[in-house]
Formats: sequence, structure tokens, C-alpha cells
Amino acid sequence: MKRFTQALGMSAALVLLAVPVAYAGSKTQFFVTINATARTAYGAMGTARNSADTVQNIYCRTFADVTLGESVRCFANNTASGNVSCYSYSPALVRSVQSANDSAYIYFTWDAGGVCQTIDVLKGSHLEPKAP
Repeated sequence: MKRFTQALGMSAALVLLAVPVAYAGSKTQFFVTINATARTAYGAMGTARNSADTVQNIYCRTFADVTLGESVRCFANNTASGNVSCYSYSPALVRSVQSANDSAYIYFTWDAGGVCQTIDVLKGSHLEPKAP
């Protein structure tokens, strides 16, 4: 009887190990944050779009011109800090922005002349998607 009970317990443990466990993925909101002193701005486009206020936004755009070539300009706006922007003709920064989707997280920095120094684009399942 003892052997049967041990075997039954072992079988139950093996069955429990075989059952898939469901985990919900992490979900994070990144509201638009601007630090004009440090010349940084960041936020997730989905979070900004879904926010209750009508001021918050963050985005970057690329532009091409036959004379100047490709360029990028990034913008951020929130109620606490107003708006900031930067621009660049760097092909690497243009490519970074072109990888963004409508719920990407964007981080950018600029120098005293308003030229973008860094543009970081993050896409991931933890970012809040834009509400329909």
C-alpha cells in the first residue's frame, strides 16, 4: 500500500509539472517626460495617445529632400514642460526613427543648438498599444 501511495503521489506530481502555466505579460506606461536642463525627452507613443490629457505627445518624423538628403525631427510635448524638438541629418538617426511603430517608446537628446544627439527607439510587448 505504501508503494502504491508513493507511486500515486509521484504520478500526480508529474501531471502537475506537465500542465502549462499561464502568465500575463508585463504592461508598462511611459508618459511623456521632458527634462529641458538635461536636454532629454522620452515616452511611449501608445501611452501618450491613450492619456487623459490632450497635450501630451511624442513623435519623430523623417524627411527627404534632393538637396539636403534625409533628415529627422523629433518632438515631445507635455503639460508640465511645454514642447521641445530636435533635428538631425545623421543617416543612423534617420534609420533609428524609421524602425518605430505607433506604440514604440522614444528617447531623444539634443545639444544647445537643437541638434539631436541620440534617438533610441524601443518596441516591445510590455509597451501600451495605441487604443483604437
